[in-house]
Amino acid sequence: MSQRKLVKLPDSQMYDTECPVCVPVNKTVGLAPIRSLVRCSLEEITISSVDSAAIMTIINELGHNILRHAGRGKICFAVIGHGERLGIRITAEDSGSGIPDLAMALKPGFSRDDGLGLGLPGIRNMADDVRIASLVSGGGTFIEVLKWLS
Repeated sequence: MSQRKLVKLPDSQMYDTECPVCVPVNKTVGLAPIRSLVRCSLEEITISSVDSAAIMTIINELGHNILRHAGRGKICFAVIGHGERLGIRITAEDSGSGIPDLAMALKPGFSRDDGLGLGLPGIRNMADDVRIASLVSGGGTFIEVLKWLS
């Protein structure tokens, strides 16, 4: 059993880095619950407005991709720590049709539908690390995004 790791922030708050909060995303609830959770979580820690905007944009893009391509899934959010560094870990998971050509999906302007094709390339530009696993023909997609706070 893994032990919980607590990170002490400059304002003496402690954050549990082993307990992500996961929220379902579907056409009924939309993105409001995950947006609200992330917004409240970001208000509890001191981060720049640039980092906050990037995190909210990443959440929006991941959520829109779930709704557009799979119809439902989940997004998980956690404050993480590594040494003195504090960051945010976001995962998005769905059981949709998968991404047939990941290299193309990461190119700005490419879209399988009527989108602008800026979602995944934009996430990659805003984040410090992005990992994508996708299985075509209904295998779904899993995306992990790490954003270290400045």
